[in-house]
Amino acid sequence: MSSFAPRAGLSAAARITFAAGLVLFVVTIVVGILNGIDVWEPHHDTLMSHVHAGTLGWITLGVAGIGFLMFSTGRDVSDAEQRRSVTLAWVVTGAITLYVAAFFAGDAVFDDRIQRPIVGTVLFVVVVWFLVWLVGAYRAYADRSPARLGYLLSWISLIVGSVFGVILGLYLSNGEVPGLADDTAAAVAEAHPPAMVIGYLLLAAFAAIEWLLHDGGPRRAPTIQMWLLFVAGIVINIGFISGLEEELAGPANVLMIVAGVMLLWRSRAVLAPAGWRGAGAGIFPRFSMLFLVVYLVLLTVLVSWIIGGTIDFDAMTSSQRGLLLSFDHVMFIGVMSNVLFGVVAGGFGEARNPLADRILLWGVNLGIAGFAVGLMTVTPVLKRISTPIMGTALLVGIGAYLLALQRAREA
Repeated sequence: MSSFAPRAGLSAAARITFAAGLVLFVVTIVVGILNGIDVWEPHHDTLMSHVHAGTLGWITLGVAGIGFLMFSTGRDVSDAEQRRSVTLAWVVTGAITLYVAAFFAGDAVFDDRIQRPIVGTVLFVVVVWFLVWLVGAYRAYADRSPARLGYLLSWISLIVGSVFGVILGLYLSNGEVPGLADDTAAAVAEAHPPAMVIGYLLLAAFAAIEWLLHDGGPRRAPTIQMWLLFVAGIVINIGFISGLEEELAGPANVLMIVAGVMLLWRSRAVLAPAGWRGAGAGIFPRFSMLFLVVYLVLLTVLVSWIIGGTIDFDAMTSSQRGLLLSFDHVMFIGVMSNVLFGVVAGGFGEARNPLADRILLWGVNLGIAGFAVGLMTVTPVLKRISTPIMGTALLVGIGAYLLALQRAREA
């Protein structure tokens, strides 16, 4: 597993975003548990805050934390840059927290929910600010690794998805977007979810796994992987915006599968039984790779439905809706959360509780597997059993890792 010094570089900024992300993740977990065991059906606004507290609050703040660590390891960081990075970390945290709150507020503030695109625009500016810092940090390395390239490309994809998100917010608030025809505005709005889940998160996952498990190895193959995924995200975006998703989803999916096969082949040693023994915190990114396989399989099924015209996203069957929800949760929990917990465990977890680690690792991964199967097979009892197992394990892990982050700060 890649080595990085948790008390050097920009670790102070990383601690801020990781800690804030873990706290916001509690919102996602509590709503998810109550909804998953079918004791409460949350209002749509609450459900959207649940989604964004996870995808932005936990995952994107965590990805920002990875960026602070990845782009300060192996280079000298001045005191001034450390201070600026802490400021940037607090600004990113504040903007994302406001965005989650804007969803939770629903129409309690404004009937048309206009606060969402307003706060979304503020968040977009902050995300661009982070990119400016990122480009400067990237250029400071004479030897630019594939992991850092992939991370940079993922953040560029996030900015594209953020633009689509602001347009989606305007479209839902007003039924139109100034300067855009109705058909164009609707198409761009529909491109937001795939731009975030495929273009941004998939690249971020590959970059983090590369950094944790392969940094310092051969450069050519992983560099090709990152560009394949970036191009695939662009193709998917073009497909949804132009209405050519049936024609372009297939080629984009092929690019992603090729990149995935390349990663698995290069990781065959670490995924072999001997590679798991004594892996320590490196066991988390190994589980992430296993769920990447599941994710790509589900994506291929979804793409086959799009190409065949057998799915209408406005009128899905129960099994289609279940597969789509499984697709999202496999990425959010199985792939990204495993990666993020691996970084926190490897970088700040010297004082963490081994029992909490085991509860987190096995409770989350068995829980998300059962949850996904329950959704896809429309088996409510399996979903009701798996949800509290996964949620409880996550809460235990959050408590343990917040404590570890605090102890790292004190140290």
